[in-house]
Amino acid sequence: MKKGEIQMQETILVLFIFFIILVMGLIFFYRYNLSSIENYKVELIENEQYLLLSTLPNYLGYSYLGNNENAIDTSKLLNLNLSLGFKKITIEVVYPEVNDIECNYNSYPGCKQFIVYDKAPINIRNNIIKSIPVSLYYPLEDKYRSGLLIVEAYY
Repeated sequence: MKKGEIQMQETILVLFIFFIILVMGLIFFYRYNLSSIENYKVELIENEQYLLLSTLPNYLGYSYLGNNENAIDTSKLLNLNLSLGFKKITIEVVYPEVNDIECNYNSYPGCKQFIVYDKAPINIRNNIIKSIPVSLYYPLEDKYRSGLLIVEAYY
């Protein structure tokens, strides 16, 4: 072999190794970006949940003579039309304990759990659950009870 052919083969080998290293670097960069995007997605879902937890009690709030009380009006929970994506929002009565019966217009003071919104995807991969304590007002009985507002987001 001549000196020029050997140098040509060395150049091709160096370029081949360079492109292998370049492809490996691009694969690593792609996977890093995917994990970063997934982390941002989870962070966005958590922020949406915190926003929903802070605004939903005001939306369903009880007011007396124009003054907002810090309670959720349970009569508003039976007929809600919300569009919030893939989430499940429930309100559970914590204290005093009540019987676990089906909620309808005639028996809602005895409800243990109100399903405010429920739209779960067909294939649930992951979910994030956040909750806050709330006060529940029952206008038919004129009583207050303690509850837990639970927001479960699916992604």
